[in-house]
Amino acid sequence: MQSLASFVLFAVLAAPALAQTPTVSLLIDNGFPSTGTISLRSVLDSVAARKGATFHFGSTWDTSYSSAEASWTTNVYNTFFNHIVAENGCKWQSTEPSRGTSSLTQCLGVQSYAVARNASFRGHNTFWHSQLPSWLPGSVTASDLVTNVIPQHVQQEIQGMGSGVTSWDVVNEIVGDGVSNGMTALQCVQNKNDWPTKTADGSGTNLVTDLSFVHAAFSTALKYAPASARLAVNDYNTGGNDAKTACMFQVLADINANAAVPYNRLAVGFQSHISAAPGQFSAKSDLANNFAKLAALGANAMITELDIKLSSATSANERYQAAIWGDYLDACLYASNCFEFINWDTRDDLSWIGASGAGTLFDTNGNPKPAAYEVAARLQRYASGATELCATALGTSQCTVPAGGSTTSSSSASSTSSSSSSSTTAPSGPTGCQSAEWGQCGGIGWTGCTSCVSGTTCQTSNAYYSQCLP
Repeated sequence: MQSLASFVLFAVLAAPALAQTPTVSLLIDNGFPSTGTISLRSVLDSVAARKGATFHFGSTWDTSYSSAEASWTTNVYNTFFNHIVAENGCKWQSTEPSRGTSSLTQCLGVQSYAVARNASFRGHNTFWHSQLPSWLPGSVTASDLVTNVIPQHVQQEIQGMGSGVTSWDVVNEIVGDGVSNGMTALQCVQNKNDWPTKTADGSGTNLVTDLSFVHAAFSTALKYAPASARLAVNDYNTGGNDAKTACMFQVLADINANAAVPYNRLAVGFQSHISAAPGQFSAKSDLANNFAKLAALGANAMITELDIKLSSATSANERYQAAIWGDYLDACLYASNCFEFINWDTRDDLSWIGASGAGTLFDTNGNPKPAAYEVAARLQRYASGATELCATALGTSQCTVPAGGSTTSSSSASSTSSSSSSSTTAPSGPTGCQSAEWGQCGGIGWTGCTSCVSGTTCQTSNAYYSQCLP
């Protein structure tokens, strides 16, 4: 996200703190470095060794602002991040300026920059209703869009970028903000009220009355993307126990069924443009639950655009920001299916939300903030083989981090596996009932059935979520 005008800004970014900032306990209070330089490349290698696959920890870059603090930017990508996504250079506006004309110069430029930094590269995005080239929506009909325009564009971009892409945001921000539980995938997308399901732009373009435009994008992406690349639905205001996140699962199921994309090629990108204020971000337990549900399907979870806006850059707010950042990172690290974690924009003065939002890991002078040190500590702690911390964003009344980085909690457990366990859980719950196959059967705070139907066992995905699996 580079332009505020091109993004539907949701309430949490602008909302003031709705409650007092809690006092939090952090790893950097308990033996982990909170000053000095940070070098993560070797730590990330150790994280990958524990996860069993490369952990892509990155941020954004574009050729258009490569001169901004060039020396600092190069250094941060040589030492801190190992993964890069183009902020704008791979969007439709940049990659097909006129119909049928593929122009991948900017996108390839970011990829080349990543290769030069020994970093991996992620594709963002092939379809979005915003930042379109001037010829769209134009007079393109629904039939032409689905049959010709989208397949040609997706093929040109994905095929043109080659095999060195870890994942693609195939469709971006297609689910509405006014959705409700129980909606179908089509209803979730129609609620967005944007082109191409609506002609809100006033162009007179024919409406697409089904999800054929989504199917066209994904079926083409499946054909031309490298076999190792995950194909993602990417959206904001997701990750919680809410209707929009439920819609993401509905859309994913529809793509699987109607575009014939297997779940082991799919992913959900949780954008995570959030605020450091109580209630303005997803709870760690909700993230863990949703990641586990995706894992049960065979799909990946990704944190794709994390920034955490501050109402003011006070010490208390910066510590709260660090606690939230740590929770989001832990949720990904300790999930068996999360391998990409993208921090949106490298430093506050380059951030799309503006320097005053102080929403990145580095300040306007390029100095690491408490969140950067806490992130480094979380990565180091995970690499050491430690179990998962309690949710630090809950505050010290519910989660404290003792010396040495172990954890105590008055309300939650701390032990979590980095992959799904095959052991049967034995939580307490009502007697005489059984959860269905794929249903929840345990986890922190779970009060439902803890037995499973015949042929399945209750298996632990993480501390917050156990599921009846065959």
